[in-house]
Amino acid sequence: MSNRNETFFTTVGCMDGRVQEPVAEFGRRKFGARFPDTITEAGLVGKLAQEEQDQGLLESIKNKLDISLEKHHSKGIVVHGHQECAALSAVDDEKQKEYIRKSVQLIQSLTNSSVPVIGVFIKRSLQSPSKWEVEEV
Repeated sequence: MSNRNETFFTTVGCMDGRVQEPVAEFGRRKFGARFPDTITEAGLVGKLAQEEQDQGLLESIKNKLDISLEKHHSKGIVVHGHQECAALSAVDDEKQKEYIRKSVQLIQSLTNSSVPVIGVFIKRSLQSPSKWEVEEV
């Protein structure tokens, strides 16, 4: 359990370490919360956007969402995908954004839209390619 002064938000997306900090910074600003509860899997938005769902994966994600929402009182959820995803290497950026939008809808249904769910796409900065930027989709 968390202390009353500890604030949380939730991230749902790819496990790629390059995008974790930009997603966390976005969530901190967007929700005014300090700690991200992270739910990750390689190419997760691609898996969530499929017509036929892996019920074991969905159950696992739902359980983690429930803990984040009920025990940590998460203020919101960030669903994310990113450029250069190793698990979705055959998928272009626009298709990934479509996966993100579908995943947002699924996460909203799993949480009964109890908190805001925002989809973001993480991409390399054109000005500084070693940095990553967050784009809401």
